[in-house]
Amino acid sequence: MLQPHLLQKELGLSTCDQHGERVMFFCEEDHRALCDSCLSAPEHKDHQVLPLETATDKCKNKLRDKWRVLQKKKEKLQTAGDTLRRREAQFTERSATLKESATSEYGKIHEFLWDEEYHFLKQLQHQYRDNVVNLEEKEHELSEHIKSLEQMMFQVEENLDKMPLEMIQEMPGTWKKKEELLLKKPELACVSWHTWSVTGMREMLMSFHKDITFDPESAHPHLLLSEDLKRIQYGSICQDLLDNKGRLDSSLVVLGAQEFTSGRHYWEVELGDKTEWELGICKDPIRRKGLIFFSSEHVRTITGSTSENEFFFWNSENGCHCSTSGHKVGIFLDYEMRYIAFYDGIYRYIIHMLSNLDFEGPLRPYFCAFLSNDGSTPGSLFICPKCPQ
Repeated sequence: MLQPHLLQKELGLSTCDQHGERVMFFCEEDHRALCDSCLSAPEHKDHQVLPLETATDKCKNKLRDKWRVLQKKKEKLQTAGDTLRRREAQFTERSATLKESATSEYGKIHEFLWDEEYHFLKQLQHQYRDNVVNLEEKEHELSEHIKSLEQMMFQVEENLDKMPLEMIQEMPGTWKKKEELLLKKPELACVSWHTWSVTGMREMLMSFHKDITFDPESAHPHLLLSEDLKRIQYGSICQDLLDNKGRLDSSLVVLGAQEFTSGRHYWEVELGDKTEWELGICKDPIRRKGLIFFSSEHVRTITGSTSENEFFFWNSENGCHCSTSGHKVGIFLDYEMRYIAFYDGIYRYIIHMLSNLDFEGPLRPYFCAFLSNDGSTPGSLFICPKCPQ
């Protein structure tokens, strides 16, 4: 009973489940094989029916076309894979080349900066040695002058003990010999320091640049603020402003609107002509009513005058420091390192720095325009925007 069925399976033949007859046709609409009895049924009357062999050849052709499409797709993907592998190899090679070139170029920069640092320290040592020699020479001259004066004083004392006639007779000669010594004025040594710009310093600092603006709520009534809150200028007429608890009323001070409790920050201030100023940072809250003393531990600043082109720095621990400069000051604050430094924004050298400061709580930029002793009107202070280097 099984042999005919097995024979059909081996020959790729099949029988109709409904009629038990050998299937000879294929209905393309119903996608099923048909025997003669099925073909006569009304449901397939208007359908596209092909001989099974023809339908099989047609299907094979479609499969071969599909296979060729898939083969081409596969080849494209394999080509893409080969391209990716080549690109990966090129990328790895390029990455190694860039790493090598970066190491080489930074090595040149490091070597250049090391050389620059070496020459700077060498010249600084020469300046120190020359200044020390000059100071020692002047100190020796001053000491010799003092000794000569002491000898003269001793001779005067001896003359005082002599007889009147002898004292009167020797007085003109003794005084004439020492007259030149009395007219000689001591010369104090003038210590001079040259400054050098540090290559790449400002470029590094500008990476920490912050957009600082003035806080109008803290500005003294005599300070006129620009609309963009970037410039202040002294006004002779006191403005009718609300006397809020945050406004400074005795010093020509305005604070920055920004507060710093962490991070590194840098900003630059352009100094107007004939301006006596004070720049730096202060702890917040700061005394708002009454005079503010910049020797206070709550304020860390430098002061100066652009008319004389000089900076003066003062605090209660280190005393006074002075330096020449241009008309732009940069302030760099490193909160975590408890460090603040002042830079010349034009000639690009450090003016002064303070470290190991007591930074607790928020800090704010501090700006002050002084009234000069000669009664001239103060100039302006302008917070510089970040600009291309």
